[in-house]
Amino acid sequence: MRKGHAGFWTSAALACALLTVGCGKQEDAAPPPPAAKKAHDLITYAPGSPELDSIQIVPANSGALPISADLNARLVTDETITSRIGAPVAGRVTRVLADMGQAVRRGQALAVVDAPDLGQARADLLKAQADAQLKRRALDRAGSLYTGGAIARRDVELAQADSQSSAAELQRARLRLDNLGGGSEDSMALTSSVSGYVIDRQINPGQQVSAGQGPLFTVTDPRELWLVVDVPETSISRAKVGEAIEFEVPAWPDRKFRGTISQIGLAVDPGTRRIQLRATVANPDLALKPEMYARARFLTQDGRRAIRVPNAALFEQGMQTYVFRVEGPGRFRRVPVGVSERGDTYSYVVSGLKDGDRIVGEGAVLLNAQLVGE
Repeated sequence: MRKGHAGFWTSAALACALLTVGCGKQEDAAPPPPAAKKAHDLITYAPGSPELDSIQIVPANSGALPISADLNARLVTDETITSRIGAPVAGRVTRVLADMGQAVRRGQALAVVDAPDLGQARADLLKAQADAQLKRRALDRAGSLYTGGAIARRDVELAQADSQSSAAELQRARLRLDNLGGGSEDSMALTSSVSGYVIDRQINPGQQVSAGQGPLFTVTDPRELWLVVDVPETSISRAKVGEAIEFEVPAWPDRKFRGTISQIGLAVDPGTRRIQLRATVANPDLALKPEMYARARFLTQDGRRAIRVPNAALFEQGMQTYVFRVEGPGRFRRVPVGVSERGDTYSYVVSGLKDGDRIVGEGAVLLNAQLVGE
């Protein structure tokens, strides 16, 4: 019994050994790529090195040198060319004549509202006209009677006061009807006071509107916008009316926009310690939209330029700031740079790089660690 078991285990061991030998015959693995070559401030990788997969190459482009850090800002409509149309009286919307995005002219009807208050205002005007005519004739009679000695001067003065009062009431009734849109029917047209585009509509046929409700329509020309910037009180001295300001919006990360400073606030917000600044922005292609958030910065006016680089490309060693400049496929040289302004995402280099250089963005710190580790 023991010999049988021993033979069985011997055969099993031999079979496993043969199976292991057979399974161990695998194709030879590909040789690893050569190690990176390192010299003073230069590191070179062979084609296909896995380290290259973690390195991002970005262009270093020249632009106007900013003189401030990035500032919070947002785009709003230019209020000088914006009309917000409400309902001066209560009524029911019978027709809507304009929609979102539609171009409209100054004075163009946007909607029609059935307004019973118009009938009341028209009746008040007719009553005031009749009363004014009656009081004017009474004044004329009083004047004739006084001339003939039939009444006292006091009676003439009372008739004159009644005539003036009725004339004032007539003027009030006429102005009220004009403010409500006038016309001869109990309906009122809501019109725009500016030419532009409908950027907001809060009205539908059959809707009941109340007096003072609005805005039911917002009309503006979006080719001209305002940029409202929150400036720390420590940086407001750099802002000058008439100077340029540069900004970016998340919707167009690869574009830079410019505006011209038109107004600087006169008071500091006690809660945020910031001052509001306003700039006018041309928007001919309608790429910018009201209420977009932006990051803005002041620019120098002496023509100085700098290289804009992502903050991920910068790293410190000692007291010096460096970037890695691409010198060829897989070749990266560490070069010292001078940084003028640092923003939240980008910084501006004034020495060490030239326009058009390619540099390492993400991965620069790891690349430096490998170079220093030699």
